[in-house]
Amino acid sequence: MKKSQGIFTLLVLIFGWSICKNYENRSYDWDLPGYVGSVLAAEFPGNFDKVHQLTFQSIKQEAPESEFSNIISGNAARKSYYENSQSFSEQLPYYQVKVLFVAAIDFFYKLGFSLPKSVLITNLLSCFLAGIFVFLILGHIFPQRVWLVFSLSLFIFLLPLFSDLAIAPNPDMFGFMVLLAFFYAYLKKYPLLLRFLLLVCLVLIRTDYLIFGLSYLFFELLVNYSKSKKVDFKIIGYSLILFAMYFSLIKFYHYPGWKDLFYDSFISRRNFISKQNPDFTWRDYINVAFGNLLNMKKVILSSSILMIASLYLGKKKEEKLFAILLFVNIYMKFFLFPAAGQFRFFFPFIILQLFWMFILMQKNLNNKSLKTVFG
Repeated sequence: MKKSQGIFTLLVLIFGWSICKNYENRSYDWDLPGYVGSVLAAEFPGNFDKVHQLTFQSIKQEAPESEFSNIISGNAARKSYYENSQSFSEQLPYYQVKVLFVAAIDFFYKLGFSLPKSVLITNLLSCFLAGIFVFLILGHIFPQRVWLVFSLSLFIFLLPLFSDLAIAPNPDMFGFMVLLAFFYAYLKKYPLLLRFLLLVCLVLIRTDYLIFGLSYLFFELLVNYSKSKKVDFKIIGYSLILFAMYFSLIKFYHYPGWKDLFYDSFISRRNFISKQNPDFTWRDYINVAFGNLLNMKKVILSSSILMIASLYLGKKKEEKLFAILLFVNIYMKFFLFPAAGQFRFFFPFIILQLFWMFILMQKNLNNKSLKTVFG
């Protein structure tokens, strides 16, 4: 017991050291004005000029000159957002819809931190908690292998992408932390209501987590039906709540929609959303999606190996279904938003795939095989 506590304390100290290094290497990029502006828009509703002025003023006070220059003049659209308050305000719904992330930033802002630092603190705290959940998950998988849990936790936490997520001004690290909390709740067989509430949090952090939420609830519906031969209407009710919440967010914040997001991300970033329709064809979409799919080699290889291994190791239908669920979510996410170069979108699910493979190895391989693999 004392040995485990000592190892956990050492891990926490290393996590803390890493967080301090990430703070020193903090990043200011073009997403930052959107989240800063979202907090200010709630504080000064309808006052677009003031929101616009305070947003860029707060960032300019802290960001290095080169990074601030990239934020305001990296391309024609960014220059327009900096120079025109209407152009900037039309972009805000893309960010305001990530309600829980914006609320977390606002919380630290109200504690007295500057807005840019509030974004950073939200992500650094999420990074630290994500590391703790990684340790808890691995501890659940390998309860008798303390040094293995320590080594794997440290290896994952010190991956460069972990640090990249921590310093980037977007909600991906926050979402990853809650996803790990959800996975831990699933492993511990905590009540479905708690898992559903974590799914709600995920959708409030990034609305595209709706896909994972609904697919997981469908998985639960299938598993429950196979065991009881009855339809669990509670799960259907949870699914309808997620749907209703998603569409309420879209309507309340006047979110432009998937077509606008795809156009602005992959066709041409518009200076003014209101002055140009996001016109593109299905051929345009297919060219972008399948063109970018060719740049997904690392994701395709790693996710495929982990799924095949999990299908081989899994003995029960539920175990195999969960492996398929994680794999399919990577590609549903990709085809919704085919940003092949953004590994941060797929990294959380690949980590869960890795954990799931470890779980199946621990459950379904004999002790001799485990000793060969893990020592």
